[in-house]
Amino acid sequence: MAGNPRKPTCISILICDDVYRDEITKKLVVVGTFNRINAESFPCKHGRVVVLFSLTDGQGEYDLSLSIEHERSGVEVARIRGPITIHDPLAIHDINVTLDKLQFAEPGKYWVMVKVDGEIIQQRPFFVMPRQDVSRKENAHG
Repeated sequence: MAGNPRKPTCISILICDDVYRDEITKKLVVVGTFNRINAESFPCKHGRVVVLFSLTDGQGEYDLSLSIEHERSGVEVARIRGPITIHDPLAIHDINVTLDKLQFAEPGKYWVMVKVDGEIIQQRPFFVMPRQDVSRKENAHG
């Protein structure tokens, strides 16, 4: 698979709660997009993250992977990997991956990365941060 001169392009990445296909229209329905997970404490567990990404401009066989990594430490929280074959470079392939029971050891910036043959073709950041106590903030500011 590696060595294919024509690499696909990743034109979008969304992080959300769920994705499903409407049976009548065949359109994808994206539920609950987000860029931040609020945690009570660390390490924290997050029940479900769905990543939807779109590939185009490829032709051939590729080793495709999706991973989530902590920016500062480089610790990999999740990774899914497998082969993909793209026949038509003009087609757009929407791929959704469900990641269950993720554990984040520490707060900070994380990256969702889409790689083809080991090379990053797109990435998107999101944050896992301590939950802010709104009532305490309001009292502190008057």
